[in-house]
Amino acid sequence: MPTHVYRLTTTRSIATRVADALADGELVTAFADASGAYDHGDGSWGVEAWFPEALDEADLAEALADLIEADGIAGRDAALATLVRATLKPLSAAEWVETGVGGLPPIAAGRFRVFGEHNRPETFRREDVLIEASSAFGSGDHASTQLSLAGLDEILKHARPRNVLDLGTGTGILGLAFARLAPTTPVTATDIAPHAVATAERNRRINGVDRSFRAMLADGLYDVRIRARAPFDLVLANILPDPLCRLAGPLAALMAPGGFLVVAGLRIGEQARLVAAYRARGLRIVSRRSIKEWASLTFQKP
Repeated sequence: MPTHVYRLTTTRSIATRVADALADGELVTAFADASGAYDHGDGSWGVEAWFPEALDEADLAEALADLIEADGIAGRDAALATLVRATLKPLSAAEWVETGVGGLPPIAAGRFRVFGEHNRPETFRREDVLIEASSAFGSGDHASTQLSLAGLDEILKHARPRNVLDLGTGTGILGLAFARLAPTTPVTATDIAPHAVATAERNRRINGVDRSFRAMLADGLYDVRIRARAPFDLVLANILPDPLCRLAGPLAALMAPGGFLVVAGLRIGEQARLVAAYRARGLRIVSRRSIKEWASLTFQKP
């Protein structure tokens, strides 16, 4: 599980910028296993990022200060740089477990429910997924997960995918949700982070889908194992907008005719470029969903 969680309290514009920069490896040489921005509800926003190893706090704080200054924000308010340095704090592994268990409510979307061990219901349905509470969710804002599950639920009302790709699987929630309903249908789950793959594999075992779900370490879509499993008639991709745009061509090529693609992890204002990227590859948009500032799109390949 991630042993170091870094938190920052700031403004909305800085929070969203910093969360994306941490996820892209723009600020430090290490990539975050996950990062996110969320609204505190009091006018301030928070950022959380999860790393498998400790970072040099001074270097990270300096990089954050440089980032917001380069964006022309810190220059207008000298106190912001101090705020960045003062509120960036790592959590120990023990604190992370305590925070994760105490603050992890169930997620419900469509027919699906997602639980941690601490709030597992007495009656566990086929539509339920169990995720290790210590590593299940990142920012505390589960909108992207909810949107993805809702998109998956809508597809399953009229289609029966036979080969599924969960790209950027993280803890495996989306692929596991499908596998719980269709335990004999192959689900290929990939991620660039070793920790994520290990976590998804543990969650595979506790959800009893050993026959179908497999998580693998893979950087992008050019791994020979992914290409060998294509074509996919369902792709689930809850990742960042930039890689979603970059991967539009190779991803469309790996999809079967009539196949569906559910993308999430984007904000409402980022929809247009995603739509343009996938329309250019011949896909048509069939639905849109949003929760607060977060959005999800479902495409289909003719």
